[in-house]
Amino acid sequence: MKNLKILIGILFMFSLIGCEDFLEEDPVAFRAPTTFYSKPSEIDQAIAAVYRINRNLHNQLQQRFGESRSDNTNIEITGDGGGFGDDQLNEFTMDAANGRISDYWNTNYSGISRANFLLASIDGVDYQENVITKDARKGEAVFLRALFYFNLVRIYGDVPYVIEPGLTPDQILSEEFIERDPAAEIYVDILNEAQTAIDLLPVTTDDPGRATRGAALMLKAKIHMAQEQYAEARPLLQEITTLGYSLLPNYSDVFFTRNHDEGIFEIQYSPGLDQGADFFRNYVPFVSGQDILGDATTPNSRGNQFQPTQNLIDLYNTQDERFQHNISVYNDTIRDTDGNIINIDDYYWASKFAFPFDENQPNQQNINWQMYRYADALLMLAECYEKVGGGDPIAIIEQIRTRAGLADPTLSASELGDLEQTIADERRRELAFEAHRYFDLLRTGKLEEVMRAHGVDQIANGLTVTPDAYQNIRTVIGIPFNQVLAFGFEQTPGWE
Repeated sequence: MKNLKILIGILFMFSLIGCEDFLEEDPVAFRAPTTFYSKPSEIDQAIAAVYRINRNLHNQLQQRFGESRSDNTNIEITGDGGGFGDDQLNEFTMDAANGRISDYWNTNYSGISRANFLLASIDGVDYQENVITKDARKGEAVFLRALFYFNLVRIYGDVPYVIEPGLTPDQILSEEFIERDPAAEIYVDILNEAQTAIDLLPVTTDDPGRATRGAALMLKAKIHMAQEQYAEARPLLQEITTLGYSLLPNYSDVFFTRNHDEGIFEIQYSPGLDQGADFFRNYVPFVSGQDILGDATTPNSRGNQFQPTQNLIDLYNTQDERFQHNISVYNDTIRDTDGNIINIDDYYWASKFAFPFDENQPNQQNINWQMYRYADALLMLAECYEKVGGGDPIAIIEQIRTRAGLADPTLSASELGDLEQTIADERRRELAFEAHRYFDLLRTGKLEEVMRAHGVDQIANGLTVTPDAYQNIRTVIGIPFNQVLAFGFEQTPGWE
């Protein structure tokens, strides 16, 4: 299963389909591990390169898969055909040649490749008895590799699984066929890797952004949750509640401050290092120009790619601080040549990440991406309690609602009558636009039902742009067409 030819083939595809940054940032990556990473400083550079892939992934791609393909958002219709591939992804009409399918595959395998080279080297690196640091770096690499495989197996199902690096560039050209490994086996492997990371990583770190034991516990819990293994996820989530995390008093501070008590794993951005965040440009209406973003940047050319749906808006109590922070309205005033108002168009937009852009670094924000946070852990724990017992899910929901500023956080009789749906709705309110909703629908078996209903609504309101929108809701995405063409993969049924 852990066959060398798999990674060789994948690396060859990187050379064919434009992953120049992978080669340019790590020009020695194809060298044998024994001649590359030989001292701690090189390991530090190597693990930074793995983290960089995860940051790149969450700058846009993860949101496109986690939010665009859910009932939380739609893409504002602008008449711009340049994003047709995104429209297809959003409306479940893409085929295996869709560029986003290929981007997601390539980005995750790039991270896996980097982690493999590091892990093949680190045992031979002399840390001069600094075992704690060595274990931490190994734990970070194992954590990130398991995370990338978790991304892949949830999206594509059976995928090539390899934990060994290629040895020379010549070997890249020597193989013509790569096998896909069963998703069930991959889940077993990445659960083991997540446990390895738990055992190796420290509880706290003085270096913000590095994975800790809490992050690894979250990953393992999410892997179990993806398989509806609630009894196995519960103790992992319970341990997280003992590690010093807490809800911030103000919901907005979760996104507008950095490296805080609610953040279990924050993806770091820094304009000072020319590595600021720029994902927010995709959230504002294009017609807003500089009205929302200021003079330091402009909206994405299509704009409002994560436009809140009316269904999500209606889910909130308008007094909910999460509603007030997450969703705003932009008024586009149209005037005649004499300056008289002739029309006002209202655009709902996701304002969750509306932090000012850095005036000295165009298109960059000084905020982090909250990949794992404590509220997410609590709501998953509530879900486990509802499914298998062992605690009070109602108390957790009321704790979350109290932080949201609701005058009466208690559950109604109807909410108590369907606690499973109540928890799902609370996750949706709390975690909107954070790339969780699609995966929540997928793991709970609700994807097809919910997205069919969402599609009926979108079509009825004239909000779709691709033929046969929402008519073929599939829970497993086909692997990229160019991978099949190059290596002879057996394609996922229905994606041929």
